[in-house]
Amino acid sequence: MRIVIESPTLKDIDELLKLYFMVYGQNYPIGFGNNAKDAAKAINSESCKWLIARDKGRGGMIVGSMVYELDLADKVAKGLALVVHPDYRKVGIASRLCAWGDNLIKKGGPCNSVYTTTRTQSIGPQLIFLKEKYLPLGIFPNAHRIKRHETTTLFAKFQEGVLERRVQTEKIPLRLVPLYQVVKNIYPEFEIPKAESLSDRSIKRGSPWDTTYEAIYAPNYVLRRFQAQITDADAQFYPFHLPNLLIVDESGKVEIFAYYNQLDGYCTIISCSQPMYAMHETFPSLLDKLRSLGITYVEVLIRADRFESLEVLLRAQFLPSALYPAMREKNGKTYDYVIMTRTSEPLDFVGMQVDKAFKPYVDQYVFLWKQMHLESLEVFNDYK
Repeated sequence: MRIVIESPTLKDIDELLKLYFMVYGQNYPIGFGNNAKDAAKAINSESCKWLIARDKGRGGMIVGSMVYELDLADKVAKGLALVVHPDYRKVGIASRLCAWGDNLIKKGGPCNSVYTTTRTQSIGPQLIFLKEKYLPLGIFPNAHRIKRHETTTLFAKFQEGVLERRVQTEKIPLRLVPLYQVVKNIYPEFEIPKAESLSDRSIKRGSPWDTTYEAIYAPNYVLRRFQAQITDADAQFYPFHLPNLLIVDESGKVEIFAYYNQLDGYCTIISCSQPMYAMHETFPSLLDKLRSLGITYVEVLIRADRFESLEVLLRAQFLPSALYPAMREKNGKTYDYVIMTRTSEPLDFVGMQVDKAFKPYVDQYVFLWKQMHLESLEVFNDYK
């Protein structure tokens, strides 16, 4: 067995797709793992680094694969689509593919951090990234549907000195404290901001737009409109996601750009023409529209210092799933981001395997879920 790590060519696409199909089946949600056109685009893209493992002793057979997507403007990278042929597991192929990411965050490297998500149907991928010194940062319950809805984990690894340049968040909503405490237990230098609650009177009442939403799923049109309409860099930060879904109210005063994966009901809200805190009264209608499209999981990436918007998301039954310190650099300083998620599927952790490093994230999520869905239940006794 003589394994070499190299980049694939267009001639390798058919073999790569067969490898992904062998391991994941036909429901693999990442395009270049199930679509030849997407695979060719990734291989030719300067914003992707695709690595494969070949067994030169078996005629150059492809036995492993992993892709790194690069956002050089925001200095963040993502490792994804890790796959190893079943006959070649436990020989170090996955570790070699994962370790290559260190080239992106070495001193003077192009990125401040590289992150990845892993499935939880087995513990193996988590152990690989923990061995490579990635920090566990959260979980995403019901995020993707492969054979069933699955929880995924979030890891990130940072260039030396990046975490020390973080801008400290002044205050956070009370219900974010458990998540911050978990991160502090992993990274003791991490400081927990002051926690406050927002009174109902502090939220402006009366939305100046209709509460009925329409949706347009047209990837090319939506992307063109997004690029024309959203010029503020702060309003379009969502690494490696491009909008393909436009949601508008009937008056046209609200435009929400989102990415929607029709294969597994996954949706991320990328940008909104109104501040998130101004959406509090229309969230029920918005979520009804998303559900009608078959969307079962909604994700919002939001900077940690957006106190009012975070509070409104919590009231709309979004839960803090992960915290990504120093995710984005701006003017030489780095800022923390919170990933807020909402699932309409029942929580089901049966068969889920997580390393002990992720157990506190599961606990804090379940605690908040119970608090939000069960402890608010009012029970009346009509009998005397």
